[in-house]
Amino acid sequence: MKIRFHEYRHILHFHQYEEGVFFYREVLGLQPNYNWAIVPQQKGYRFYMGTGRLEIVQYPFSPAQGRGEFKADCVDLNLCMERILSEAPDTEILERGAALVTLRDPDGNIVHLTQEKHMRRTEAPVDKTNMFVGNFTSILYEKDLEQAKNFYCGQIGLELLQSGRDMCLLQAGDAWLELRKMTEETEMGPSMVAFEADSVNKLYDRLSADAAYREAGVLHDTDFDARRLFQLYDPSGNVVEIYAYLRNVREEILLH
Repeated sequence: MKIRFHEYRHILHFHQYEEGVFFYREVLGLQPNYNWAIVPQQKGYRFYMGTGRLEIVQYPFSPAQGRGEFKADCVDLNLCMERILSEAPDTEILERGAALVTLRDPDGNIVHLTQEKHMRRTEAPVDKTNMFVGNFTSILYEKDLEQAKNFYCGQIGLELLQSGRDMCLLQAGDAWLELRKMTEETEMGPSMVAFEADSVNKLYDRLSADAAYREAGVLHDTDFDARRLFQLYDPSGNVVEIYAYLRNVREEILLH
């Protein structure tokens, strides 16, 4: 049975949680999808960002997560930059061009904002509260690109879209996942990503039976957002979370 994937999340473990929420909600203008808090030091805020979901979390996790990196298509890059420089003028801009802006968020994560030609601004007014409606792409760095490709495509079951010597692009449910070859200069990661699967139990049974399986989180259900999930490490130590909403897998749970 081929497992299908749907919702996709890029998860950032923020040290300065409130600053992160403010940056993505007020500075970039992302629309909230969901937020939760169990105790003061265990909380999360999830946003819509184009075809993906961006989730900011603060909770104890070992090993500590490093800085993340992702790309998002913007409807109007100039207008987006006006908002950023107005709301957060001290934002560190690493690169600024007509079709690409690269910056660091308050926690040092790298954000690439792009604007495709077909999304260039017209005379019609732009909704400043919904400027990210295009593709969302996570970027993960891997020590061995072929080994990582086998993990994500051969074991998890993602579709390979492009492949090169130093990178490859995968279809990750609604969004894209870009794997890049790690170099001595790479400062990003380890990172965390999450895939919604239509059969989390079957995927867990298949993956955990492999001798190379490295568990990061046991299969369990969550109360606050009603999901069944498990977590594992990819070959380079990035954390991959596989989940399903309980409402979609009730029959499967009873049979498992």
